[in-house]
Amino acid sequence: MQEDNIQAQDLLPPDLLADIDQRGLQFIRATETDDFVNLADDVSVPSWPEFMMHDEVANSNWAIMIETLGDFQFALLEKKSQRWVAVGNSIPIHWTRPLENLPDTGWDWALLSGVTATHPPNLLCAIAIQILPEMRGQGLSRLMIQIMKALGGKAGFSQLVAPIRPNKKTDYPLLEMETYLGWQKGGEPFDPWIRVHQRLGARFLKVCPDAMLIKGSVKEWESWTGLSFKSSGPYVVPGALCPVKIDIEIDSGVYVEPNVWFVHDIQTKRPK
Repeated sequence: MQEDNIQAQDLLPPDLLADIDQRGLQFIRATETDDFVNLADDVSVPSWPEFMMHDEVANSNWAIMIETLGDFQFALLEKKSQRWVAVGNSIPIHWTRPLENLPDTGWDWALLSGVTATHPPNLLCAIAIQILPEMRGQGLSRLMIQIMKALGGKAGFSQLVAPIRPNKKTDYPLLEMETYLGWQKGGEPFDPWIRVHQRLGARFLKVCPDAMLIKGSVKEWESWTGLSFKSSGPYVVPGALCPVKIDIEIDSGVYVEPNVWFVHDIQTKRPK
């Protein structure tokens, strides 16, 4: 554990602290526990379909991010039970070109470039917000974004970019992302996760069509999904935003996930 004497009240504004307290929750950062990765898995594992745990970029760099950039990794715990209910991950990155030109490789690029950065970062990038399934629908996702923005502002970043994974897109995996983004519900975006971001002031930048790359053998994909793949072709699998491409001849399954770049403006509060 890194030595860290900064208290929550020094990092988060009073309204956020009050919201967290009223919910009976406690805010911590990775710098405040020796076992953040393993404890966070109690939230992460039930939050994602199994195949999402096999992104090579994530598996090679996740622990490094937690260890070296712990100030930007945080969680909410129930005060009484100390059960972990939500985890947030973000990473400082360096980008000087227009935000509309952010890489098509979105999520994978952000994690890798943040961990291997050679230039001072000038943006904070959201990597993940994970909430226990039984705790969803209670406004925690909005709270987690606000916390992430507050941490970024405290560190001196004026913008938070996010390669958003539209969560309802899993119901429409054959639909092009651009078409899906045009869907409306009551004058707002159809997708619930995009609605949360936009209600907090986020602006659409672009689709990042190659945000995550997950590869495996046919047998691995069968174990990850519970399905059988007996011939080559595209397959719809539970939890995916688009089809997985199976090639029996070369014993390969490839999933290239599209995400959507958004940006939040945040108030900068540089450390004194």
